[in-house]
Amino acid sequence: MAQCRAEEGDFLGWRAAILRNDLVRLVAVPDIGGRIMAYDLGPYSYLYIDRSLAGKLFSPEENLGDGTLMAWKNYGGDKTWPAPQGWETEEQWHGPPDPILDTGRYRLDALRSDGRVATVRMVSPDTSPTGVQIARQATVYADSTRVTLNLSFRNVSTRPVRWSIWDVVQLRAERRDANGRLAYEPACIVTAPLNPASRFPQGFQVMFGDPANPQWRADPATGLFFGEYQWQIGKVGLDSRAGWAAFANRAAGYAFAARFPTFPDQEYPDDGAAVEFWTVGRGQVANLNYEDSDIYLMECEALSPFQRIEPGQSASFRIEWGACRCPGPVVDVTEAGCAGRKLQATRSGDYVQLSGAFGVFDVGQLELTWQDEAGQALEHVPLGPVGPLAAVLLDHVVPAPAAASGVQLNVRVGDISRTLAKATFKGGGWQEVQEVVRKDEANA
Repeated sequence: MAQCRAEEGDFLGWRAAILRNDLVRLVAVPDIGGRIMAYDLGPYSYLYIDRSLAGKLFSPEENLGDGTLMAWKNYGGDKTWPAPQGWETEEQWHGPPDPILDTGRYRLDALRSDGRVATVRMVSPDTSPTGVQIARQATVYADSTRVTLNLSFRNVSTRPVRWSIWDVVQLRAERRDANGRLAYEPACIVTAPLNPASRFPQGFQVMFGDPANPQWRADPATGLFFGEYQWQIGKVGLDSRAGWAAFANRAAGYAFAARFPTFPDQEYPDDGAAVEFWTVGRGQVANLNYEDSDIYLMECEALSPFQRIEPGQSASFRIEWGACRCPGPVVDVTEAGCAGRKLQATRSGDYVQLSGAFGVFDVGQLELTWQDEAGQALEHVPLGPVGPLAAVLLDHVVPAPAAASGVQLNVRVGDISRTLAKATFKGGGWQEVQEVVRKDEANA
């Protein structure tokens, strides 16, 4: 088993808490708003960092500045904010900038590892006008890219407060051009499921930027929202209730997914949004113009429902990250990993053609389970080892039990079996299946 480690160290000049195993490194920096500033799988770094701010710290007065976005120190990484955002009432969060919750000096409350897991916990100052103190806890696991974020708001005021817990991760969407200069990476794309009963005519609402922004697209055929990065400034909200949102860099072959609980019967901020995406690009927001910047990022944002918190009480929200090699865009996310192409199973006689493309979040064993019409397991077939550093690509013909009408792929880690994908059989032609058999024989 690859052991987890937790240690204090330096990261780009900041005092940092570092969690790692043999797959991933997670770096938290308490002094800049309790941010997670790095989440790396092998050589690939997922999170955006503003290198011009590396190692820098500012006073609360400098962090607030004139209170506009021009003064905001957008370090990058991942942070937690109260929602809804706004400047009209005291029931809205007036930030960023916010020198307490966004860029305040968080306390390093815990940093520990027992070899199997490693955890860091950071706590904000308790002086925010919002009435809440934020605690951010991140945990990594041995032989896995999984990160659990346990986020909580504690009411430190004398009045009831009502907030959504809003987590914002900035994902790096850049490349080097032929001259070695930074440029946006058009192969970067975000996805999330649409709500079949969405309150928005398009399945999403444009919250900021051009309503006809070409980056945003709903695909009713797949039931998915796609945001393809074209370096246009904008933001969208989705009343999705499927509980996942994802990012893929198709040029590099890496994917990121966030999974979180949703509550269809509860009220969400921003007209019901549980998922939001923001992109930096050409255009202006407030008094900040990105036209000549070299900032290339896509934000993936998850929101809890509104939670009423009494004085002295707390509310929480749990998010799980996973990272892997996977062809993008991500079209499905399950407990075991994500899919670049969903599982297809075509039966002809005694044989079934299986196809699909996946990434897994854990080191384990891939297992195929044949199922009958009632979904009961008929037979388990081991398919070999898998891990996050290699995509799982299927294009094979295999014999199937006569009673089988469907198939499920699982990733087994010790005694735990997690579902990666499942499919019921489609009818197919013998010629189609034979072509795949001949290809398999030629490659053998």
